[in-house]
Amino acid sequence: MIAHEKLVASDGYEVLLFPLAYMYMSQDEGGDYSHLYTYSMDFLGWGANGRILKCPYYAPCTLKCVYVGSSYRVFTSTNKVHFADGTLDYVTISFHHDNDPIASLNQIFNQGDLIGHTGTAGGNVTGDHVHINTARGTYKGFYDVGTGHYQLRNSTHIYDTMYVNDTIIRQGYNHNWRTYDGKIKPIYKKFKFKWVLYANKLRQKRNIV
Repeated sequence: MIAHEKLVASDGYEVLLFPLAYMYMSQDEGGDYSHLYTYSMDFLGWGANGRILKCPYYAPCTLKCVYVGSSYRVFTSTNKVHFADGTLDYVTISFHHDNDPIASLNQIFNQGDLIGHTGTAGGNVTGDHVHINTARGTYKGFYDVGTGHYQLRNSTHIYDTMYVNDTIIRQGYNHNWRTYDGKIKPIYKKFKFKWVLYANKLRQKRNIV
C-alpha cells in the first residue's frame, strides 16, 4: 500500500492491505533459522531505486496500539477486516525493529497513516528491516513455539492475511499473494438437518434468493 491509501469493501468493512509500497522479503516464515516454526516474515525497505533504510510503512487497516515493547509494537484492528483468504475477522499485527517507534499505548491509527519505519532495534538483528507477525482475532499475547522463538497466539500466514493492492513485489518467495478485486467471499452457514439442505436446493432451482 501507499501513504494515505484506504480500501473499504461494499459491506463497509476495511480491506486489510500490505503495509509497504514495495515488497522485498529478506527472510521467510517457518524453516528459516530465526523464524523456525513461526509465521513471521522479514521485509526490507525498498523503492524504485533499490533499498531504503528507515523505510516508512503504513497502517494496513484502522489499528489501536495494544502493547508496547522495547523494540516492537502490537496493534489490533478496531473492527473486523477482510482477510486475503476471504474471511472477515479482527486482526492483530506486531511490527518489530523500529529504532524510533511513534506509536504509544492505546493510540489509534487510521488506515494509510504512517505507523512505523524499518530499523535495527532489538537483539540479533541482521540489518535494517521490519519483522511482521499477523494473527486472527484480538490480541492474546505471544507464546514460545518450542524453539525459543515467539509469535502471536492464533498466528496466520501473512499471504493469507494481507492483500497486496498497489504494492510492487520485488521478492515475495513465490507465495500466493492476492490482490483484492472488489468481490466479497460469501459465508455460508452449515445446517445439521437434511430437510434444510433440501429446501435450500429447492430455492436455488426456483431462482429464489
